[in-house]
Amino acid sequence: MIMNSFWMLEGIATTRQRTVVMSVHQPSFKILSFVDRIVVLAKGGVVHHGTMGSLGDWMGQNGFTVPPQLNALEYAMEILGDLQDVKSKVVVEEATDEVEKAAGGSDEAVVSYQSSRLREIGILFSRSWKIIYRTKQLLLTNVLEALGVGLVLGTIYINIGYDRQGIQKRLGLFAFTLTFLLSSTTESLPIFINERPILLRETTSGVYRLSSYLIANTLVFLPYLLVIALIYSASVYFLVGLCATWQAFVYFVLVIWAIVLMANSFVLFLSSLAPNYIAGTSLVTVLLGAFFLFSGYFISKDSMPSYWIFMHFFSMYKYALDALLINEYSCLAWRCLIRYPGNNGCMVTGRDVMVKRGLHEGLRWFNVYVLIGFFVMYRVLCFLVLLRRISRSKK
Repeated sequence: MIMNSFWMLEGIATTRQRTVVMSVHQPSFKILSFVDRIVVLAKGGVVHHGTMGSLGDWMGQNGFTVPPQLNALEYAMEILGDLQDVKSKVVVEEATDEVEKAAGGSDEAVVSYQSSRLREIGILFSRSWKIIYRTKQLLLTNVLEALGVGLVLGTIYINIGYDRQGIQKRLGLFAFTLTFLLSSTTESLPIFINERPILLRETTSGVYRLSSYLIANTLVFLPYLLVIALIYSASVYFLVGLCATWQAFVYFVLVIWAIVLMANSFVLFLSSLAPNYIAGTSLVTVLLGAFFLFSGYFISKDSMPSYWIFMHFFSMYKYALDALLINEYSCLAWRCLIRYPGNNGCMVTGRDVMVKRGLHEGLRWFNVYVLIGFFVMYRVLCFLVLLRRISRSKK
């Protein structure tokens, strides 16, 4: 019966290209023939990781001869304490050599990495994709949210019009879009917080570089969030009847993409800072509320007290809202939106709407650059916070 189980596990490993990890109590030699690699542990440390043949070779190199009536693993279990002492001695000698190299003027760090940076990024990139894919609830939720909210907003603001109500509706649509996109990213907060202890443990022990993790994380979320931005933009843009040029639509998608990337970096930074999920959620809620308050939607910059003006320029909402408004009203710059009573001339054009909010066409790309700057800044801050945590854990 047990052999049938091993045949099945071997079939899974070979046909499905899966790694099978198992713990077997007192396995026979025939059972061990199914095992590709073994891990021998003692006192919380790894004594050996490799094949049965390499275990026997390593024991022979360190003065242990396997008796003919035993296999290498059985004999290793009998002398496990001695093997652990030998392993500890080897590790200490290697660490001493590293320190002596560093003290002798070598520029190499004491911590040596087994893989190149590119290989680390590739492995971490693959691992991050698997984490996202396996978190199907979050993946499905993000897609359905983007599609569902886009369609709902599209049907609410359908054929938005070019009048006084159209101006108010456009501002409301863009403001709600920002609120939805920035607040929905908090769903990834528990993933980052749960992954943090593993990240700190692995980077502290020199498994890979912290910078490699952040680069891989960025490379994973760039295409993932682009898909979310495309789904949301396509579902809302044409139903509402925003500027009907492909350049305006592409710019709209770019701004939405920059917003969700910026929000992702913001949540990543707070997840590195917060002690737990509850504190992280509270921080996200309070800070996003403050950014929205000072965005210029509720109160204009000119109406704010002078001692709060700095918050207006720190608000992520401000630059995103300005970018969306410029994109829309640049297209309607010379279109009359409000006429004088009796239809006697034009009172307000799209250009007038921009001028009233202190906007102009020249700020179109400036706002995008600021959004990208926020995206980079929060990732750098996350790197510095995690680097501080790692250095403290080494002491």
